[in-house]
Amino acid sequence: MGGNEVLGRQPTRESYDVTAALNLVSETAAAIKAFDEQAAQALMRAHEVADAVKEELARAELRAERAETMLRLAEAQIEQMLAVAEQAAKELEILRSQLAAKTAEFAASERRGDDAEAAIEQIVAVIRAHLPDKLDVPSE
Repeated sequence: MGGNEVLGRQPTRESYDVTAALNLVSETAAAIKAFDEQAAQALMRAHEVADAVKEELARAELRAERAETMLRLAEAQIEQMLAVAEQAAKELEILRSQLAAKTAEFAASERRGDDAEAAIEQIVAVIRAHLPDKLDVPSE
């Protein structure tokens, strides 16, 4: 009986295989758990990055909308300025035309003034020429 008792107390090859299999399953489960935790953390970081990108995109869209609004406003102001400039150009052309007309009138007035002055000088010359004759006439 002594030999059987020793056999009963010694681990069998099957118990080593079971223990090894249990250890392998336990290590695999631990590895899977660690992988799941890493995947969960990576997923959480990916969500955080996605949220940050969404926020940045929303801010960029808002800036783009504001820029488009400012562009439309600037275009409208340019249109108004062009209309004002066109009107000013028309008014300037009218003023140039009026200035040319007034310049022509002034030149005509100067010619008439020069003609009148020449006529007065002729009259004065005639009067001076005839004045001595009148002075020689005896008074009655």
